[in-house]
Amino acid sequence: MQKRGMSFIVIFILYILSITLGILTFIYLNQWPDIYRFLAADIVSTLLIYLFSVIIKNASLYDPYWSVIPPIILIGAAFYYNSFGFSVILMIAALLIWSIRLTYNWASLWTGFDEIDWRYQAMEEKAPKLYLLTNLFGIQLFPTSIVFIQLIGAIYLIEAGPRSTLLTFIGALIIIAAAIIQLISDQQMKRFKQKHLGEKKCIEEGLWQYSRHPNYFGEVMVWWGLYLMYLSYAKTLDLWIISPLLMTALFLFISIPWMERKIIKTRPEYRDYQKRVSMLIPFFRKEKEEQEATYKNA
Repeated sequence: MQKRGMSFIVIFILYILSITLGILTFIYLNQWPDIYRFLAADIVSTLLIYLFSVIIKNASLYDPYWSVIPPIILIGAAFYYNSFGFSVILMIAALLIWSIRLTYNWASLWTGFDEIDWRYQAMEEKAPKLYLLTNLFGIQLFPTSIVFIQLIGAIYLIEAGPRSTLLTFIGALIIIAAAIIQLISDQQMKRFKQKHLGEKKCIEEGLWQYSRHPNYFGEVMVWWGLYLMYLSYAKTLDLWIISPLLMTALFLFISIPWMERKIIKTRPEYRDYQKRVSMLIPFFRKEKEEQEATYKNA
């Protein structure tokens, strides 16, 4: 327990250093367009986390970056533009709810620097000589870029400081509801694992009866909600619709297939679960009897 506590202190200090360097980068690049200054600050912060992850030989140092940095960027933008209208406060508050919940979930599961994400280990085992580059571009800079793209519209909204509309409230409610979905699904998974400790079983309870990845569904909906808040200001579909589309594609074509391939290796019965339950969006499930009838009629 003491070792885990020390790990949290170290990671807290490293993130403070990373954020500080990002702020200094933003200040130094005062001749650049604002959006590029925010991007440069984000990248520099990521590079420092990368450097620390190489030193301690654990790429999982980056894991909380996904949820910690977005609200910091938006809060920083609010102070920079002196923009504290209701729409801005509502957006930041909604994203903070998501951020705090997701960061707390990570912290509750993280055991310390002796733990490393299985996906990172798989990357290293597949190409050990390229792992330094895989860590830099695949594990750290790629997610940073994807998340920053989600924040561009939010930064523009903060700069403009528009009045709230019905769409602003809908977007905020979607973000909050998505965070609640993530909370419920994560708690259901924790209880299931505790109940079946040491057993290789597939969860088919609660929200997991209707979506194979309700936690991922919540994550995707956070970014659609944020986009709707931007849309309430832009009032027209534009290039930044690509933001939530990219995030959705990330989960549909990378994160979920990768996770499910791993699950099937230890739980072959998961294939039947795949046939009965929607991949991402919660939907009516196919019961076993209905599934068998479909096969007979085929």
